[in-house]
Amino acid sequence: MTYKTQIAVSACLLGQKVRYDGKTKKHALIIDMFLNKGLSTVELIPFCPEVAIGLGVPREKIQVIRNKDKQIRLVGVEDHTLDVTHELQSYAENFLLQYPDIKYYIVKSKSPSCGYQSTPLFISQVDDEKSGLMKKHDNYNYNYNYNYEQAELTSGLFVQTLQTIEPELVIIEETQFDSEEACLMFFQQIQNG
Repeated sequence: MTYKTQIAVSACLLGQKVRYDGKTKKHALIIDMFLNKGLSTVELIPFCPEVAIGLGVPREKIQVIRNKDKQIRLVGVEDHTLDVTHELQSYAENFLLQYPDIKYYIVKSKSPSCGYQSTPLFISQVDDEKSGLMKKHDNYNYNYNYNYEQAELTSGLFVQTLQTIEPELVIIEETQFDSEEACLMFFQQIQNG
């Protein structure tokens, strides 16, 4: 029996309709090279952290923020009381336990859960005129009237958690697979790895 290298791939890149808007971000080259051309020593493991933690399709958009207490959170864009930080971190931990042999991840760029160094990080800015409305959630107070401004780029929370637990993982965004040659180079890296 031939051992297959498992590669985790954001499910939207494989054509699954799991994105917040119910659409896909199907990546034809990844599908062609890794599925259709039958690289028989590779097994793709699709994943979508947001669906896995129970967010529906379609669903409210979420974003990575750094709040005034310097904590990184994953919250709703419209409803800031929607906080899935702990759920997503727990899912990442469980995913690593479920698939301990996966060392390679192909992820969706700019995703609040899956992006790798391309996800917008928003910083909270208090709207002083309306700063009194608060709601408590999981022992954290949220202000309904925070405005968020993009500050920098970071990784999505799922990827951040993976890297904290297993820093040696190879994480690559789909944007790096812009040619057959790039796919073959990645495949060779896996074979030599």
